[in-house]
Amino acid sequence: MVFRQGQQRAAHGRSAPEECASLRALDALERISDAVFALDRSWRFTYLNTRSEWLLRRSRSELIGRVVWDEFPEARGSVFEQEYQRALTEQVHVAFETHYAPLDAWLDVRAYPSSEGLTVCFRDVSARKRAAQALHESEQFLRSTLDSLSTHIAILDGRGVILAVNAAWTRFARDNGCVEVEGPGPCGVGADYLGVTEAAHGTYSEEAPSVAEGIRGILAGRTESFLQEYPCHEPDGGKRRWFLLRATRFAGPGPLRVVVAHEDITGRHEADEALHQLAREEAAREEAEATRERMNAVLERITDGFAAFDRDGRFIYVNRHAEAHFGRKREALLGRRLEEVFSGPKGLAMVALLRRATAAQVPVEEEQPSFEDNRWLRVVAYPSPEGLSVYFRDITEQRRGELWSRFLSDMGSASTRSLDRWDVVRTVVKLAVPTLADGCAIATRGSNPEEEPSIEVVAVTPALEDTLRAAFTTGAGGALGRTVEQAVRTKSGVLLQGPVPDLPGVESAVAVPLALQDRSLGELLLVSTRPGFRYGTESLPLVEELARRTALALENARLYRTAKQAVAARDETLGIVSHDLRAPLNTISLLSRSAERTLARHEEGADAAEALRKIRLVVGNMEGLIDDLLEVARVESGRPLLDVEPLDVPRLLAQVQGLNELLAADKALRLEVALEPDLPQVRADRARLVRVFQNLVGNAIHFTPPGGHILLKAERRGDQVCFRVEDSGPGIDARSLPHVFDHFWQAIHTRKAGAGLGLAIVKGLVEAHGGRVWVESQPGHGAAFYFTLPGLPGASASLPHGGEAASP
Repeated sequence: MVFRQGQQRAAHGRSAPEECASLRALDALERISDAVFALDRSWRFTYLNTRSEWLLRRSRSELIGRVVWDEFPEARGSVFEQEYQRALTEQVHVAFETHYAPLDAWLDVRAYPSSEGLTVCFRDVSARKRAAQALHESEQFLRSTLDSLSTHIAILDGRGVILAVNAAWTRFARDNGCVEVEGPGPCGVGADYLGVTEAAHGTYSEEAPSVAEGIRGILAGRTESFLQEYPCHEPDGGKRRWFLLRATRFAGPGPLRVVVAHEDITGRHEADEALHQLAREEAAREEAEATRERMNAVLERITDGFAAFDRDGRFIYVNRHAEAHFGRKREALLGRRLEEVFSGPKGLAMVALLRRATAAQVPVEEEQPSFEDNRWLRVVAYPSPEGLSVYFRDITEQRRGELWSRFLSDMGSASTRSLDRWDVVRTVVKLAVPTLADGCAIATRGSNPEEEPSIEVVAVTPALEDTLRAAFTTGAGGALGRTVEQAVRTKSGVLLQGPVPDLPGVESAVAVPLALQDRSLGELLLVSTRPGFRYGTESLPLVEELARRTALALENARLYRTAKQAVAARDETLGIVSHDLRAPLNTISLLSRSAERTLARHEEGADAAEALRKIRLVVGNMEGLIDDLLEVARVESGRPLLDVEPLDVPRLLAQVQGLNELLAADKALRLEVALEPDLPQVRADRARLVRVFQNLVGNAIHFTPPGGHILLKAERRGDQVCFRVEDSGPGIDARSLPHVFDHFWQAIHTRKAGAGLGLAIVKGLVEAHGGRVWVESQPGHGAAFYFTLPGLPGASASLPHGGEAASP
């Protein structure tokens, strides 16, 4: 309106056609999707269209007549000022794209000079910019992924010409003499790969025709993919290698593309050949001693331990890895029974396994402790008429990883059961001993670095507990104290390998800081006294992960404690404020009612009595607002104090209809109720549920124009009852729908609403009952608010009047 009035004054003296044309142009500017504003030669705003107001977050009344550099000082010295000055000075049209930090948006700006000033058109192109950035990052990710693969990959176009290659292709091509891999050449980008394949000749080119035919079939659309194994020589003419060529049509939009991948399968061929060789050796074992020797050579090369027993259970073969597992040289084992050499529990466990395999004549597999301390083996016994073949594999690291994984999982579950920091610390140290350590200590530090840390210790002996506690005292000496001090100083894990002179019995230790986002929360110390259980460099990442999770749990406990304190402070403040407000409001209400009665006896006091009645209404509204604030606080604190009982749905809706009929009739609205038959009862707080309906129906009455209608409906949805409050009002626009249940949102975005707490209370109370709430609306077609409540099984209500609730 400000712009139109200004234009009307400026257009004084124009002809009617000119004025009409100007108004039509302004209407067109108001309807376009681009933002447009005009500046005079003094840089003052003379016009803004609606889109400009929205993008600049400022109204016309705030900007018309104001200097752009005063209203948007962050634009001074920027590309905006430089380009606008150039456009006005040189009288040239300028166009540029730039990022505008206050709006966090990319803008496409075009400025058109005239004798009167400057007209600027701009639009938000953030989505396009971000999409372009995402595409660039996706392409970079794809390129890096392809380059990380060992398979040689090239992409061909519809003519068989190479469009792109990965790093492995480039290295392979260079090693084989194709030096022009970066440009047109026999192997690089731009090369006719299909033509090179068709023209191949010489050694190892027998498969070239079939490869060319397969690629032609893909290009012609006769097939989607093609596979071909082929041999190739080493670049220096050494041993033969094998490759698997896989050509695949790229399944996607756009022009035809073919992905050609060459995978080195030499190892697989060699492995297959080795397995075949081993099978032949085993089949001919009794025919020739030479074959037996070759088999033994193979068994010596494998990484698993292998031992063979005759039918009497005597060692007849032991490879070098089995020697390591048994801790004995083969000379001390051959010809002897297992139980003769190992009489302890470990030996008896393996003897039992061998006997089970022999008796059942089927392979038997079992995990057992190794003959070495603190190590584990997976033992597999294969029976045969000649005896037993036994394989051993060291699975210590695998079991240790599984142990850490289970521990971290248990620790995560246990530490989340309580958000008290001491419960978290006690949980970690108790779980760590004896699973991961013989002693565990956690020291947590407060905000004051001069304070002594709080320490929680668990150990297998009291003496070890005292040793761990002493390591955290200020100025502590000894190996453990220095280890902790180094971890604090370097902010990283530190290993201590034993034996330690001043720590008898300690074999190893590890100390790591408890840190979160460069903030130190304390230290974690683990100690082992078992000779076979030592912390090494492979343990550091696992202990650091334990420390990270512990620090995270401590931080969560701190945040929970802070949140509880904030909620308690807020509730206390609301209680004090509501109490302090209710006292004077009650006084105002009582005095107004008394004065109103006194004035009602006198004819001349009618106006004053009406004013006092309005004062009481305002007081009632303020008390309602206090109730809303307290209700929101209770809902957010998770304790809305529900007094639940089984409720009959038809009677509940009849009560709501009776409470609102007069209000609806006062605005000439129809208030209707519809019910499905045999609805189950719901378990809810009647007063709170009526408040939910009153907030929803009150909104519907408030926003529905006279002559409209409001529908209350209940229907069954599975084991729940779904309630609906639907009106024929103006509806809610799509941009507003996600925010209707936000606190205070209504008060900010509508002119007629109150504090904007009603729908937030609805959402909180429905969710406190175990239900959910949502809204559906199309502008101009009303709004429908839905919420669900769990139904009581086996409890249904009978409907009066054949399916519709009766008014009370």
